[in-house]
Amino acid sequence: MHHEQKSPENLLKIRLYTSYNPCNYACEYCITMDRVEGRAEEDRSQKKLPIISRISRNLAHPKKTGARLLALAQSPSMLFSPKAPVTWGEDKYQRIVSRLAELPYNLDLRIGVGGEFFTSKALVAGARAISNYDNVVALNLISNLSFSYEQYAKIFEGFDMSKIALVCSYHPTQVEDRSVWLDTAVRMSKITDLAAILVAWPPVLPHIEEFKKEISDRGLTVFVQAFNGWSEGRKYPDSYTDEERELLKSLAYSRHDYAHMVELKTPGLCHAGVDYVLMNIDGDVFRCGGFHVPYGNIFSGFKLLKEATECPVVECWCDTDNLNTQAFRDNYEMQGLNQHKYTYRHAELAKTDPAMDEWAIDY
Repeated sequence: MHHEQKSPENLLKIRLYTSYNPCNYACEYCITMDRVEGRAEEDRSQKKLPIISRISRNLAHPKKTGARLLALAQSPSMLFSPKAPVTWGEDKYQRIVSRLAELPYNLDLRIGVGGEFFTSKALVAGARAISNYDNVVALNLISNLSFSYEQYAKIFEGFDMSKIALVCSYHPTQVEDRSVWLDTAVRMSKITDLAAILVAWPPVLPHIEEFKKEISDRGLTVFVQAFNGWSEGRKYPDSYTDEERELLKSLAYSRHDYAHMVELKTPGLCHAGVDYVLMNIDGDVFRCGGFHVPYGNIFSGFKLLKEATECPVVECWCDTDNLNTQAFRDNYEMQGLNQHKYTYRHAELAKTDPAMDEWAIDY
């Protein structure tokens, strides 16, 4: 039986990716790899078709291998790339900010960046305006939490804070004083719907359990995200050892997170394109981050799908995109504004039926 998420009428979730990459950190595992010296060249020199390593790892699991091959065969969108690189521009962003107020939907918006959001006055000004739109019900932002609480309080002046959710990425190789970071996170959690994230970069794994405990002991929601990329000549998450996988499973926020970020679950039936879209800074609208053929443009018009359809990509490790899968909606419920706060639907039933335990169901 399929479940529908309870949400405001006529809700459209939008992940607006801005292509804004400047940052005050230089994390070795940054997805915007050109910012880290040597990282881009390493990645380019070692890049290979991920699907090959995914299939080889799952040869012992015919069902998984078959699903991946079928998804690949049905994925024409993977053969397309944008016509030209999409680049950040303040004028582009301001046009989109203005246009969002005119859309005939209630909006749950996430503004995505490749760097640090709060280093851009233009990004902040646009987010401030968006938060005050009548048709916006939630605005998710992300930060490395490198500023002081007093600085954030000043930055957020004029925002409608009742709509703000914040995901704070904790970077142990960059944070100078962990106690200061934690204190700031606790104070920010009083004025925003906050969750913290840790990236399971291989060199950090020996300490990641300690880092997570430090954050959760302060009463904060924290999730561990698998590293997706190259480290010391190895491709991850494929190269996590069995012991490391067990560690990540014990630290996982949910079975859903682990399935998509570590096991690289094939998404299956998905609502992306129905009540959720990805938008780039040029205003092009896509079903999700893995689908490279636009459905239209925010300025000239776009059409949404009428019902959930099979995902056109092989894997989905974006923790915004994969919340739209039918499997997620059948088994989890969102809590509050934050895109990474949700609970397992069948927790009460699992107390009397072990087969319904979150880690026992077929996911």
